[in-house]
Amino acid sequence: MNNASLRNLAADMLVDLLKVYSPSGREREAVEILKSYAQNLGYEEIVVDNVGNLIAGYGQGDTVFAVIGHIDTIPWELPVHFDGSTIYGRGAVDAKGPLVAAFIGLALAKNFVNLRKAKVYAIALVDEERDSIGAKHLVKSRFKLSGAIVAEPSNTDGVVVGYRGSARFSIVCRSSGGHSSSSTENSACEKLISIWGKLKSFYSDTNSVFSTTPALLKFFCGEDAPVIPRYGEALISIRIAINSSVDEVIKTVNNIVRDFENCTVNVLDYTKPVKISIGNTAARAVVRAILQNNMKPRILNKLGTSDMNIIYPTITENIVAYGPGKSELAHTDRESITIDELCKGIAVYRDAVKEFLRLTTAQISRA
Repeated sequence: MNNASLRNLAADMLVDLLKVYSPSGREREAVEILKSYAQNLGYEEIVVDNVGNLIAGYGQGDTVFAVIGHIDTIPWELPVHFDGSTIYGRGAVDAKGPLVAAFIGLALAKNFVNLRKAKVYAIALVDEERDSIGAKHLVKSRFKLSGAIVAEPSNTDGVVVGYRGSARFSIVCRSSGGHSSSSTENSACEKLISIWGKLKSFYSDTNSVFSTTPALLKFFCGEDAPVIPRYGEALISIRIAINSSVDEVIKTVNNIVRDFENCTVNVLDYTKPVKISIGNTAARAVVRAILQNNMKPRILNKLGTSDMNIIYPTITENIVAYGPGKSELAHTDRESITIDELCKGIAVYRDAVKEFLRLTTAQISRA
């Protein structure tokens, strides 16, 4: 495939996917479009599983490699526009852009893979931006890989080896109430405000991968009548430092809430932080592929979370995250990716397959 044809394919494929609004829970139409492209790209085995994940593969053998992205986006649709060099739209960078690059890149790698000794998958997961139903289903179904790349934007030359974890808490406070002119007890609102203040004071304000930081997502309290609020509820998210643990954070929140009478805390969900070695086989393969495409790899840790937090280590310990596009544009109204970034990502994914198979001694076809 010549350069012009590759650029046209990447642009058409991404624009078609972006035109279909697919926030978490509404991915079906986008999956069908990607399935059609996968068929045209030459994938031999294409399956949509019970939760809606698209799994496209080729080859056979004991060495099994995959690039795993997600096809859902956050809510809030954006206009889709292509000006000839840059594609704009919700999901352009997080993460339909990397997903398109992965599906094309792995299709191009097929010419270099010994199809009798290695199996290669391109996978589009659902629900990553919400509850990660897609990734959790892969784990539950005992899906196993020799190695994997998680397709997330890493500024095209970044190799992501760590993500913070997260936990969400619902905190409910109650009080006896009373007339607003003669309160003798802290209101439910005041208790929640105090709890939030203690959490903010306990955790550092430094927003780095090695700090744990809380965020107040929702706060409901108070009544229209002139009475002391009897009930209040807060939804709090805490990003967990790479060098910390979910258990430590849960213990801290419980200890703070315990000091307030008639207040309770419930852990809604959590994702453990993840930190992998740059020496694992998948990470080494990506580093080599970036170098082969005339870029200097940068080792990165991320403030957020990804499906890598869930996949590692159950599905594979040989894992890394990589993808084209500027990660700082994710979840913004300026979300976009250039064709040059897409094509560089395609080349890196293609070459990472070849390097992983070389490193694991699986034979490479000399086609």
